[in-house]
Amino acid sequence: MIKRFEKLFTNFYINILIILMAMVIVSCSYYLGKLEIRDIAPIIIGVAIIFLCIFAIKNKKINNKWKLFIILFLGFILRGLWLLNINSSPTSDFRVIYEVAESLFEGDVGAFWGNGYIGRFPHLTIMTLYMAFMIKVFPVKNLLAMKIFNLLFGVLTIYLIYLLAKEIFKSKKLGLYAASIAVIFPPLVTYVGVFCTENIAIPFYLLSTYIFVLVVQKKVNKYYLILSGIMLSFGNLFRMVATIMLIAFAMYIIIYTKDNLLEKIKKLALYLIPYFLVLITVSFSLQSLGVTEFPLWKGSEPKITSILKGSNLESWGRWNEEDASIVNNNNYDYELIEEESKKIIIERLTTTPPLKLAGFYLVKFVNQWNEGDFGGSYWSKLYVPEEEIIIDVKLKVLEIFYMGTLILVFLGLINRRKNNSDSEINLIYLILCGYGVMCLITESQARYSLIIAWVFIILAIEGIRFLLRKSNREDSFEKI
Repeated sequence: MIKRFEKLFTNFYINILIILMAMVIVSCSYYLGKLEIRDIAPIIIGVAIIFLCIFAIKNKKINNKWKLFIILFLGFILRGLWLLNINSSPTSDFRVIYEVAESLFEGDVGAFWGNGYIGRFPHLTIMTLYMAFMIKVFPVKNLLAMKIFNLLFGVLTIYLIYLLAKEIFKSKKLGLYAASIAVIFPPLVTYVGVFCTENIAIPFYLLSTYIFVLVVQKKVNKYYLILSGIMLSFGNLFRMVATIMLIAFAMYIIIYTKDNLLEKIKKLALYLIPYFLVLITVSFSLQSLGVTEFPLWKGSEPKITSILKGSNLESWGRWNEEDASIVNNNNYDYELIEEESKKIIIERLTTTPPLKLAGFYLVKFVNQWNEGDFGGSYWSKLYVPEEEIIIDVKLKVLEIFYMGTLILVFLGLINRRKNNSDSEINLIYLILCGYGVMCLITESQARYSLIIAWVFIILAIEGIRFLLRKSNREDSFEKI
């Protein structure tokens, strides 16, 4: 009975993902356009890096460690070139965070209290403190220092993707292919130049997932789940949307592991308790020190305002003046804002014709995932004079590499309906589904899905394995 439910549940979300992914791939053509001569250079660089990675992987004279080093080095070079190409600076929300960080040294914590920007959105507190630390340590070249750290975090992300793919697919070579895709995967390159929280959070999310997979494979003791929970909590401090990861981990333990009920409960507790302990300890410590007024998970502006913007049919769920003004219109009164928001959301959902509402959410989902760099090039180039950009890499170029990855993901989904081996890949599908639902409900912005952009790389390997099976070459991948 349990096995039957597991199969039905898996087929249910796989079939939905197949349909949605097909629509996303088709919609990606919206960003494509006629290539110009200046578009050739970045395409050549990308293709050259792919061939160098493949050459290194297939070369039997090079051992695995050197193959991995070559791939990581190429990832370092490409990200370094991106930083040299565009001298980006903090903009929009990132600029506000940077300015608040600067004011901390004058003893000004006003932004963390009341209706101050961080007071309204306290989930940005840790990033603000990180920037303040970097300004303190590097008073002259702090922006450069942060970019260098982004670069190092970016290379670490490639390495962690290798480790995770290697374990899920039980193949070092498939792990190397995952790392190779990560080298050129557009959002993981373009966001290196953006001063956003995801650059730091993603490695923690990945490390937590890697440790979790090791535990469910019984390669390490179940008590390593404590470390998994701690790492995820650290990542959550920077990008506070890890609740979806917690739910995905819980669903995987409950549905896919063969443990008895008591053991499942123990494992849930082993990563949940440390996760919340870290979050609560850090939050209350900052409040006790007088840095922040509110806990990190609840500011002076209710989170429902994000859902309100996400339900606006006229703006396709994106930021809009109409919904943003509800805060000022209600004089920052938390309860009034929450009550008014609920009323508007319910009205929109109950008075909109069902077909129109379904179409809205379908388009919203597709638009969330079809931008090839998740907005990275936009934020990198914002306010940078065009003449200061050495090579202006257009989104249509990045879209080519992104579409290639999504096609592999789609092939992997097709294959997954017939293949139930390596059940750990189901964890990655659950994570994607979870964040897909979250992005449907809340305010839509390309960057908001960046935190789990890496799942497409892991899922693309399922597509590569599908192609290898078709060509009868899967046996060339040694198992670990």
